[in-house]
Amino acid sequence: MKKPGFLRQLCCFFGLMFFAWTFNIYPVEVEFPLLQSMSYFPYSDNSLLEKGDFSGTVDLHYSNVYMFNLYKTTMNDFETLSTTISLRYGLWHRGTLELYFRHSAIFGGIMDKFIEDFHRTFNLPDNDRPEYPRFSVHYWFHDSFIYTGNQNAVSPLVAAFLKELYHTSHFSLKTRLALGLPLSKKSGFSSDKPFLSAGLMLNYTRGRFSLEASNYLSFFKQPSWLLDTDTRSYLFFSNLEANIGRFILGGNFRSSVFKQDDIAHNAYQIYAGYRFTRFLEFIMIEDFSPFDTTPDISFYARIKFF
Repeated sequence: MKKPGFLRQLCCFFGLMFFAWTFNIYPVEVEFPLLQSMSYFPYSDNSLLEKGDFSGTVDLHYSNVYMFNLYKTTMNDFETLSTTISLRYGLWHRGTLELYFRHSAIFGGIMDKFIEDFHRTFNLPDNDRPEYPRFSVHYWFHDSFIYTGNQNAVSPLVAAFLKELYHTSHFSLKTRLALGLPLSKKSGFSSDKPFLSAGLMLNYTRGRFSLEASNYLSFFKQPSWLLDTDTRSYLFFSNLEANIGRFILGGNFRSSVFKQDDIAHNAYQIYAGYRFTRFLEFIMIEDFSPFDTTPDISFYARIKFF
C-alpha cells in the first residue's frame, strides 16, 4: 500500500534533519506565483540578534517563468520581480522577532530572446516557446483567473519568531514559527486565508565554512478564488546552503499543493552566489526536471540596510 503523501514528506523532513549537517544535497525562496499565493518562505536570515538590536534587509528576486500543461488550461509565461522587506528585532537572548512584507509584479520582461537563443545554440528543447509572443504575459489557471497584461500584488504579511534550542561551539539548532496574515485577495497572487508555518534550522560552522539546513511545513486553507480544484492543505520546503568564505552554494526542494496534472510536480533548484560585503549578496538560481513549478532561471540579491 502506498504511504499517504503527507507521511512521505514528513519522513523526508526528519530524514533531512538527520543528514543535513553531513551531506550537501539540497535560504532562497522558490519563485512561482501560483504556489506562493497560498504560502511562501521569505526567511533568508537565520541568525539571532542580541536583545534590543534591529536589522533590516531587502530581498529582490527576478525570474523568468515558463510552464504550461498539455491542454493549455494552466499557463505561466511571464517574468516576475518580487521585493521582500524584512525587519528583525532581538526580543531577548536567543530569541528574535521578525516581520516580512512582500510585493510582486509580473510583466513581459526582457529574457525570452536570450533563453530561446541559448536553447537553440546548445540544441536544447524549446518547449514550444516560439508559439507565444516574446515579452508578453500569459498567466491563467483553469477557470479561476486569466491575465494577459502586467500585474502586481501584495502577499500576506508574515510575522515570525526565531528561537535557538541548542548551541555548541560549532553546532546550533533553531526553530521558527510564523503566521501569514492576508493583506489582499488577488487571484493567482494572494490568498484571503491565513497560513501557519513551522520550521527547524540546523547549522554547522567551523572557521570560514558553514553548512545550514532549513526545513518547513506550512498549513493553510484553499483560497476562495481557486475554483473546483482539490488541493492539499500543506506545503513542504527544504533548503540546504553551504558558505565557503564569500562563496555560496545551495539547493531547494518544495512540494506542490496540487494533486493532479503538471502543476502537481515538486520543485528542485540549485544556486550559487557571492557575498560581496556583509551588506550585499548576489545569487543565480537554476531549476531541475520536471521544471513545472519553478522558474527557468532566477537572480536574487539581498541588501542589508541596517
